[in-house]
Amino acid sequence: MTETGAGPQRLLVVKLSSMGDIANALPAVRALKERTGAAMDWVVQPEYAPLVALCPDVERIIEYPRRNLAKGFWRFVRELRRERYDAVVDLQGLLKSASVAWLARGCRRVGPAWAREGAHLFYHARPERHPGPRGHVVGELMDVVELVAPTGSVEWPEARLDVPEAPASVRQTGPRVGLAPFSRWATKNWPPEYMAELGRRLAAEMGCRLFILGGPEDEANGLRLAEAIGDAASNQCGQTDLPGLCALLKSLDLLVTVDSGPMHWADALGVPLVAIFGATDPARTGPLRQLDHVIVVDHLACRPCHERTCAREDLACLRDLEVEQVFAAALERL
Repeated sequence: MTETGAGPQRLLVVKLSSMGDIANALPAVRALKERTGAAMDWVVQPEYAPLVALCPDVERIIEYPRRNLAKGFWRFVRELRRERYDAVVDLQGLLKSASVAWLARGCRRVGPAWAREGAHLFYHARPERHPGPRGHVVGELMDVVELVAPTGSVEWPEARLDVPEAPASVRQTGPRVGLAPFSRWATKNWPPEYMAELGRRLAAEMGCRLFILGGPEDEANGLRLAEAIGDAASNQCGQTDLPGLCALLKSLDLLVTVDSGPMHWADALGVPLVAIFGATDPARTGPLRQLDHVIVVDHLACRPCHERTCAREDLACLRDLEVEQVFAAALERL
């Protein structure tokens, strides 16, 4: 930790969204705290503020009123400019996040090498872009940390989180397995009939209790999946707030998941997982500490395509992942 007076005393982190992206920012936030000991504030959209509240390294949460910006703008600016910051660290790399960084009372603004939409024009510095394929997003955010608190270390610290305990009704005997089958991209989602078959086998052959995880927008699909699995499955989609979802994740013996927000939070919490990847690249956005437990097809030249729609129109990168393969991977982790 930097001695008092030798380094930044107050920092502002800007990471507005989303669930998975906030989880990926946690190692950088932990590193900033460990290296500087500075007080840290965090700007985030209101719907994700409860997640940031789980991070004890953060002193003050400033909510960015995305849905009501016209009405709440000046109140937001007053709150943002209440403190003067030695550095403002934009971990989002978009025009809106860089604009927030510019509005703050900061001596220095830094952001990621891959900043888009002209965001780099608002920074005093950003890391050099390395030639070749991009690495894991967490590593790229750690490069931003080096601009504020350089050590040359290649170690990525674990997140520090205060997550509540799940209700006793969840923490009952028997293997507790979460299923996180939903994301906003169709090219990330394993076919629901495959997930249902997996759930039935885990229940019948291993006596597992199954918890289907997702947001309010997934409630109907979660109910259909629970009905397809049977009595061993409980649809939790939209039934908890975000801290409650993290508490449920923490209580699990295993999470079977697509590339999603719950995947990143389970990894941050140390929950064993099996991750199914389709269009996206686990080397860039996979579960950082459990990359050995990612399942992908290896016979398709088109993946990872990083596209929301399948150019082949058959989602072969997901449909070719057989239930037996995922079931075997799950058994290894239980």
